[in-house]
Amino acid sequence: MTDPEVDKELMRKAVALLARRGFSRGDLGCRLARKANPEEIQAVLDRLEQLNLLNDADYAYNSAGRWIKQEGWGPVRVIHRLMQHKIPGPIAEAAIDRIRQEISDAGALASYLDRRCQTYRLPESRKGIHKLFQSLLRRGFPSEVIWNELRRRIPPSAWQDFETGE
Repeated sequence: MTDPEVDKELMRKAVALLARRGFSRGDLGCRLARKANPEEIQAVLDRLEQLNLLNDADYAYNSAGRWIKQEGWGPVRVIHRLMQHKIPGPIAEAAIDRIRQEISDAGALASYLDRRCQTYRLPESRKGIHKLFQSLLRRGFPSEVIWNELRRRIPPSAWQDFETGE
């Protein structure tokens, strides 16, 4: 194939991928890596950005919003996930900051716990509180936000048992 044919085929493949779902520039570049050399791929990615079909900032914001609001993930986990999708750190941080203007970490945690409590009861034992705390840490919420929200929701008698270790 000649270079114009390769570029045309790469553009067709990239647009077909983008028609199915959003991609970051890095992810799309990796998907196209088998088809051409890096210079040709970069040229296609640059053209897609010019056409506003590829935008890492929008991708990061939309993904972060979905993961925080619908999946119940905390900001730490979302940033790590964005970086796995090859979003540069400053863009990932900016997306999280935009989401935090809409919903605070405490609000996101409260929303997740409201949905969780429809299925599971809040723990009343020391072990249960510890397990829930660890689970929320793995979801990416800051520890102080978790403690504040759990203190607000869990009865004082359960906290007394937790703090005394009985």
